[in-house]
Amino acid sequence: MLILLSLCLIFFSLKELINEYQYQKQKKSLISLLKEEVVKTKTTNRKNNDVAFEKIIAQNSASVSFLSRFQDEQLWKVYAIVVILGILFLINTIFDIVTLDETVLILSLFLIAVVIIIIPERLVKAQTAKRIKGISRDLPLVIDIIAIMVKSGMTVENSFNYLSTRTSNINKDIEAILERACLMMEVNGIEQAIDLIYREVPSKEMRMFCTTLKRNINYGDSIYITLMNLSSEIREMQRLNIEEKIASISAKMTVPMMFFILFPSLVVIAGPIVLKILSMNL
Repeated sequence: MLILLSLCLIFFSLKELINEYQYQKQKKSLISLLKEEVVKTKTTNRKNNDVAFEKIIAQNSASVSFLSRFQDEQLWKVYAIVVILGILFLINTIFDIVTLDETVLILSLFLIAVVIIIIPERLVKAQTAKRIKGISRDLPLVIDIIAIMVKSGMTVENSFNYLSTRTSNINKDIEAILERACLMMEVNGIEQAIDLIYREVPSKEMRMFCTTLKRNINYGDSIYITLMNLSSEIREMQRLNIEEKIASISAKMTVPMMFFILFPSLVVIAGPIVLKILSMNL
């Protein structure tokens, strides 16, 4: 009877969670199709810029999309707690691991709630940091392409429009960023689009790129030479960071070398001498 109850609990909770996810997905697709914005705003403890960047990378990652939505949907967390509690209850019923009482149930609910709240946020932050690193790594190549396109006679606006659909082979996140900037550019112009990228993408290299573009647009400097110098500077920064990490490896390896190389060497060298001294005393 308890096993059947656990299975029913898991089944209905999973069903409701999947139905809710599909409903939200269909709602999002309809909104994007109609090009409207949701009037209802949801309260969240996260910064608007972080949420905006998560939405950008969620276009290329189903896991980030689900976890970002999971952080904002309180009902999903309730369903997830019920599912995990049902699974643990089923396992305990089959194998009889612990005796269930009020204290065990309260402690289990507390631990599950903590895991449900903390783990998705940590996973999203890890994925976000990974994507930011990828954007910073691939940005110099995109800057070189923009510089060549500008030198050949295209404007910055035209180069953005061209690359917003053709940089998926380089970096899909950069393509999504440029696509979002092009939508802003059609309404408010290139400067507002650059400001949007600057605000929403927490990458030092991307912000250097935005600052350089805006300065050249305002003051009319030679944008080709400036962009080529910027890409070289970013590559030099990345090379210095790699050299710094390589140089720090020796300091990090000091303690492992002491435990795994120095101490065994001392034992090998001093062991025969100690044994000889002990045998002489005997």
